[in-house]
Amino acid sequence: MEHPNATLYRRTAQAFRDGDVETLCDLIDDEVVWHIPGVNRMAGDVRGRDALFTWFGRLQEVTGGTFTLDEHDVLGNAEHVIALSVMGAVREAVPVAVRVSVFHYRDGRQQERWMHPVDLAAWDRMLA
Repeated sequence: MEHPNATLYRRTAQAFRDGDVETLCDLIDDEVVWHIPGVNRMAGDVRGRDALFTWFGRLQEVTGGTFTLDEHDVLGNAEHVIALSVMGAVREAVPVAVRVSVFHYRDGRQQERWMHPVDLAAWDRMLA
């Protein structure tokens, strides 16, 4: 049986794909922090849900709407979720895949995320 936090992550990912802001607001904490790797203009810490939603919009812009998110597997416990997923996009003919993300969950809400791109140079080119 899947841990409830893993199920919550899957709901969050589906809400992102669907553009369901209401559900995202229910599942992502107001004070969420995402740690975006790289040396590109979108890298760094994104603090707060409003800033994250702005970051989502910029992500769609810089990837020309080609951004995708697909889960391979999701593992969870009372505090953490590890998503073995493929986040991909094509920008200037550069395909990118992020294979692992680590999340911190508290009280049923996403608190923090760390992304781990397979190819950091390609990630930077995609988000430049």
